[in-house]
Amino acid sequence: MVIFKLKELLEKNNMSRYKLRQYTNFSYSRVNDYYFGRVKDIKASEINTLCKLFKCNIQDIIEYKKD
Repeated sequence: MVIFKLKELLEKNNMSRYKLRQYTNFSYSRVNDYYFGRVKDIKASEINTLCKLFKCNIQDIIEYKKD
């Protein structure tokens, strides 16, 4: 199972979903999909944008756990 940790990153960086939308130009629904873990497909460009914004690694955004 793939787990998205965007909610934790936003809390750690004191950033709202609204501010994230402004910084990344992601749509409201795309930000919410990441925030609530409902992402069905992952774009490398989006992960790259998030890593640059939060100055983090992919593992800080996405985690894989065996079922």
